[in-house]
Amino acid sequence: MILSNIFARVSNWSKDSKLYLSDLAAIALLLLPITLANSLAMLLGHGFSALEIDYVSELLFYISNILINLYPTTFCIIASYYLSQKTNASSAIFIIYGLVMFYILSIGHLDLSTSYTLPNNPLLALLSALVTYLYFLYFPIRLLDPNSFDFASRLMKYIVHIFCFSILALLLSQLVLHIGSYLKEGITSIGLDPLTFTGGLLYQTFLGILGAVGINGHNMLFAVKQQIYADTLTNLDAWNAGEASVNIISQGFYDAFLSMGGSGNCISLLLCVLLFSQKYNHKMLAVVAIPMVMFNINEVLLFGLPILFNPIMIVPFILVPLVSFVIVYACIALGIVSPIVSIVNWLTPPIFSGYFAMGEQLDGAILQIVVIAIGIFIYRPFYLAYVGKHLVSVDPNTKYAAAEGSIFNNVLRSVRDSTNNSITQSSAQKRVAKILRQGKLVMFYQKIQSLQEPSQYNYEALVRYVDESGKLCPPVFIEDFQLLKAMPLLDKLVLELVLADIKTLALPNGSRVAINVSVASIEQVDFVNHLLGRLEHYDISPAKIEIEITEEAMLSDKVYLTQVMQELQAKNITISMDDFGSGYASFPHLLQYPFNKVKIDRSLLLDATSEKGREIYKLVAKLGAIANCKVVAEGVEHMQEYEFIANCGVDLVQGYYIAKPMPVENLLS
Repeated sequence: MILSNIFARVSNWSKDSKLYLSDLAAIALLLLPITLANSLAMLLGHGFSALEIDYVSELLFYISNILINLYPTTFCIIASYYLSQKTNASSAIFIIYGLVMFYILSIGHLDLSTSYTLPNNPLLALLSALVTYLYFLYFPIRLLDPNSFDFASRLMKYIVHIFCFSILALLLSQLVLHIGSYLKEGITSIGLDPLTFTGGLLYQTFLGILGAVGINGHNMLFAVKQQIYADTLTNLDAWNAGEASVNIISQGFYDAFLSMGGSGNCISLLLCVLLFSQKYNHKMLAVVAIPMVMFNINEVLLFGLPILFNPIMIVPFILVPLVSFVIVYACIALGIVSPIVSIVNWLTPPIFSGYFAMGEQLDGAILQIVVIAIGIFIYRPFYLAYVGKHLVSVDPNTKYAAAEGSIFNNVLRSVRDSTNNSITQSSAQKRVAKILRQGKLVMFYQKIQSLQEPSQYNYEALVRYVDESGKLCPPVFIEDFQLLKAMPLLDKLVLELVLADIKTLALPNGSRVAINVSVASIEQVDFVNHLLGRLEHYDISPAKIEIEITEEAMLSDKVYLTQVMQELQAKNITISMDDFGSGYASFPHLLQYPFNKVKIDRSLLLDATSEKGREIYKLVAKLGAIANCKVVAEGVEHMQEYEFIANCGVDLVQGYYIAKPMPVENLLS
């Protein structure tokens, strides 16, 4: 019992932590405008500096500094607002407490920008919001109301609260300071040199970890970076004088090969998105990021995808530079390429930076291309696991799968939903891909019997799935197609299967096979032409087909839906309203649209156990008759239900009492 409780707590904590991480990534996305404006100002500043227009350049650098210094504070505000929604506290009070904690922690940790005296550590911003959240969980604070009778006592409590909270912040700042000093001493005591293989890997790992949580590692480890730069200059001077061999690892090594497109070698991620993504918004983000990434500014990708606090994308963000480190080091050490003999400006675009870093040698550019390509394929599985991969693998005999290039064109609805939906879609895409690759879709047909003429009947086509072991599975996969906006693809696959089966059936004169069609398919401009084209291809008369439209379709464009229905009816294809009475459908819909048939949902039959329910069912059946539609009673499973609906004026009956759905082979036998 105790172990099960512990397991349940750990499981809940794991789920909550994943939720918080995804929300933090969404919060980072909210800050994208600030980071984009900062990157643009910095890029333009360097451009005007190169043109020697110093006044404009200085102004742009000034704007860039303001924006980058405002980022940690805005991050604290947004994180505080998000966490305040998980408590009963006022968001305004929560944000005030969060900012107090942030400033005190930053002052104690000496993390204030020298230019603007603003806190400049995003990790402390997040820590401040989290500590404030924990404080409010145990010590809830309400807004002050000057008109309340206990205003004076609540004001005193408020003062005590803020005083105690400030003391807590001071104590915590000292704790953070000591922890930071202990970590720095521990790193220093190891004595690893960033200009050696082992020390360089460790240094690059720290840079990746810091960058993944929104901290500029070069600023955090500025003293180390300065030492690398000084040692590199000393080594190059000695090499030029013929007094020493050039080091394999240098400042140029880090700038030219481990920061291509920005930290994490994000040029590989950019190309990965452009090559493999099927998400329209991600591709557009990558296109926008191209000018920045070409000059090694990657904030668009860091905050746009995002990478920050993203538990999936953080892994390749750290891993790619480490793999690049090993490859470049090995190539130089083995003499495959020239050594790095200069320090390039960090804004130098990839390919050019490798060329100049190795003394204007082409092998530097070629090595960069190889490293970028390897980075693309390291990023690929992680990126696809995050957003899901495009569904293209369908039976080659089906010509319509390739045409469905818009499965993933759903727009980002909200910041938090973006991350959650990506994970949900990824799972759905895997299930659908498995269905289309490893199993097969099959059609079952359920008889729809005429009450007046038993020899007259129709069929409704119902899609099922048979897995690789031959097991028949229920149609729960339809929800996955709906989630992926891929119902047009499923409808086309179903149409092909049904038309192939109709060729083998000997239907009585006047009998039809009803095919369910989704709203998404009806809304496609080529729906009617595609349907008629497939009928012509299989040489099947339109009089053999009936189209069932769900009630949801009635919420679509009324004029367009009416036009589609009239075009189909002009070709002798009948239209039925499915699930009438279960949701949106109503009597006005029968007047607005030219239906040939209505199918009363089984839910109304289940409610017909009382006198009121029976009268409502009879009334719904009469509504269909008034609208000059044939009426079908769905879901009839027992004799009592059959006898009841037979006296309600319905024309046809469908359900297990008449026949269960069965494959076409059973119908033929």
